[in-house]
Amino acid sequence: MPQKRALVVDDSRSARVALQKLLQQYDIAVSFAESGEEAIDFLKHQETDVIFMDHSMPGMDGFEAVSVIKSDPRTAMIPVMMYTAKEGEVYVGQARALGALGVLPKQVQPGVLYEMLLKLGLVRERRAGRRRRAADPAAPAAAPSASQDATDRLLERQALGASIQALVTRTLQDQHLELRSDILASNRDFAKRVAEEIHARQQADEELRRLDVPPPRGPGRLGAALIALLLLLPAGILGFLFLEARADRNAAHVETARLAEELAVQSGVVDALRAELRDRVDAERLEAGGRYHELVDALQWAVNQDNTYGFDDIPFDDVRLERLRELLDRLAGIGFRGTVQLDAHLGEFCLAQDGAGGYRPADPEVAVTECAQHGYPPGLADGLSERQSVSFANFLASSPLLADGAIEVRVRARDPRESVRRYSFPASIRTAGEWNEVARLNQRVEFSLIPAE
Repeated sequence: MPQKRALVVDDSRSARVALQKLLQQYDIAVSFAESGEEAIDFLKHQETDVIFMDHSMPGMDGFEAVSVIKSDPRTAMIPVMMYTAKEGEVYVGQARALGALGVLPKQVQPGVLYEMLLKLGLVRERRAGRRRRAADPAAPAAAPSASQDATDRLLERQALGASIQALVTRTLQDQHLELRSDILASNRDFAKRVAEEIHARQQADEELRRLDVPPPRGPGRLGAALIALLLLLPAGILGFLFLEARADRNAAHVETARLAEELAVQSGVVDALRAELRDRVDAERLEAGGRYHELVDALQWAVNQDNTYGFDDIPFDDVRLERLRELLDRLAGIGFRGTVQLDAHLGEFCLAQDGAGGYRPADPEVAVTECAQHGYPPGLADGLSERQSVSFANFLASSPLLADGAIEVRVRARDPRESVRRYSFPASIRTAGEWNEVARLNQRVEFSLIPAE
C-alpha cells in the first residue's frame, strides 16, 4: 500500500507536533500549514489524502478555508476533518454543512483516530486481531466497547456524507456538460440557418445579373425640382418660425418693460396709501386716547358729586359701595386698566360738649367763638376715616370686577391735618351753623381714577 499523506493546518506548533506523532505511527507522511491561506497555497502545488483543519487561526479561519477547498473541483474530494477544541452539535452541523466529514478533538484518543483513518481507507486493519481470529475461528469476537460503537457510527455518518457530496458533485458536472452540449447544438443550428439565408440571397443576385435587368431610371427635371422644393420647404418653415419667435420675444420684452413701469407706479401708490393709512391710524389712536382720557375725567367728576357723609357716619358705608360698584361697571365697559383710589377726608366741625362727656355739633345759633372744639377730638378722629361697612369690606375681598387684576381699588384714610379743604371758612362766618355747613362739605370720600402706564 503506497504511503498516505496528511496535511495538518494549525497555528499551534504543539498541536501540529502532537498530531504528527500519532499519524506517523500509521506510516502517514505529514505536512504542515500554519494558516488557511498557507493551506490553500499548499494544495495548489501538492496533493494530500486527508486534511486536519483547526478552526481558530489568524486571518482566514477553518470554516472559511474549508469553504474555499470544497468550492475548488481539484480539492473538493479531499476528506477534511476539523481538528479543534470546539464541540457541540451546532458546531458539528456547521462543519458538515461546509463539507467537513466531522470534528476531532485536540486531545484525540489513538483508537478514535485509528478508526477514522480505517474508515477513510488510509490504514490497514490491525494484523494482530486478524491472526487471533484466524487461530481460533470458534472463539467469540470481543464485544466492542461503547466508545468504539460511537466512533463507528460517527465515521459511518461522515463517510455517508462524503459519498453524498461526491454524488452531488458528479451530478452537477454531468448537468454542466449536458448544458454545454445543448448550447453548442443551438449555436450550430443558428449558424446553419444564417448560412442558408446568405446562400439564397446570393443565388437571387446571380439570377438578376443573368437576366440583365436594367437599373431603374433617375428622376427627370420636374422630379428634381420637386425634390429640391421638398428639401427647401423645411428650411423655409424653420425660418418662418424663427422670425415669428423673434417677433414674439421682442413683443414680450416690450410688455415686460411696460409692466415693470406700471408696477413701479403702483408701488409708489401703495407706499403713499400705506403712509396715509399709518398717519390716519396714529391720528385716530391719539383722538381715541384723548376721548378715553376725557371719558375717564368725566366719570371721576361725576362720582365725586354729592359724596359727603355725616358727622356720625362711617366713610365707606353701603352708599359708597353702590357708587363704587356702578363706577367699576362703567370702567370695565370702556376697558379701563389702572387704580381706583378712595380718600376719606374729615371736616373740622364746630363741636360742643354733651352731657355724657363727649362732643356733638354745636347748635346752629351758637357763636363760633363759643365752640368747645374745632374738628374731631384726637381720640374720636383716630380710625374714623378708615372704617368700612361689612358689605363694603366683603366687596373688596371677593368682587368679580376685581378678580382679573385689571382694576385695583385702593382705600386711604387721610389725616385731618392733610385733608384738603374744599371750602374755606370766610371771616364773615358768625354762627356754628354756618361753620358746620362748610365742615359738612369738606367731610367727603374723594374718588381718583389713575390709568395704568
